[in-house]
Amino acid sequence: MIIFKGKSFSDCYKDSLRYILTNGLENSARGTLNKEVLDVALEIEDPTQCIYSNKVRGSKTNYIAAEFLWYYMGRNDVKFISNWAKFWESIQNEDGTANSAYGDLIFSKKNKFGLSQYQWVLSSLLNDPNTRQAVMHFNSENHQYPKNKDFVCTMYSNFHIRENKLNMSTYMRSNDAIWGTPTDVAFFCSLLMQLKSHLSNFYPNLELGKYTHIANSYHIYDRHYELATNMLEHEFVSERIPEISIDLIDINGEPMPELKVLTDYIVKPNEDILIFQEDDLYRWIFKNLNKV
Repeated sequence: MIIFKGKSFSDCYKDSLRYILTNGLENSARGTLNKEVLDVALEIEDPTQCIYSNKVRGSKTNYIAAEFLWYYMGRNDVKFISNWAKFWESIQNEDGTANSAYGDLIFSKKNKFGLSQYQWVLSSLLNDPNTRQAVMHFNSENHQYPKNKDFVCTMYSNFHIRENKLNMSTYMRSNDAIWGTPTDVAFFCSLLMQLKSHLSNFYPNLELGKYTHIANSYHIYDRHYELATNMLEHEFVSERIPEISIDLIDINGEPMPELKVLTDYIVKPNEDILIFQEDDLYRWIFKNLNKV
């Protein structure tokens, strides 16, 4: 395991890109040439610092904000998210849905006992704060079928409360370091903060721990070699997303009324006035979705 540690995502990310370009072995999985490193971990000490700016290519906050809405609403319709990224249309199912709609996988879908993956994790940590069973599954046997164009990259996330801090580790079978990692890390760090917000109602002294992002195949495609090289010639500046002061979802994983209002406004703007707290994730989502 190759581990990159840093206070922020940008610290780990910059070093990991340099390592792939220097030490990655060329691979041609599915006919696409890429430089790949197996079993890589990015260990982020402060998960609020999960985005970055760079003169060549920084975090795509407009798209990240759209994913936040899509995921936390528990949706899986490509029609919504393709307004911000057309590539979803190339991997959608015949019914217009996406397999990699993380919110649908962890908030909407229920197991045979009527629990979502989010509910399982929350209840596991409430039943035993020292548990090792707070596992949230994403990829499942349902995704193992021929000609699947959207084979979910995220395998599972594991949550631990240790020394009064909530920590999260996410395991990816595959991660595109340029297009995938920055958006994935931003969502998973927000998910850690959302879970911490819910748990704080029961453990009032709980603190935010670290986030660890593990990729079994961590790679850069050949079309991005020059881009990544140019990125490394400039500074990676760490930026934050606000911690959650108003929950995006309730403890059952259902979207809060405020999130529904914001989503409706984005889909069909009207003259209603939206008011958010100055330093709140709702305001951050709204602000970034309206970037020109």
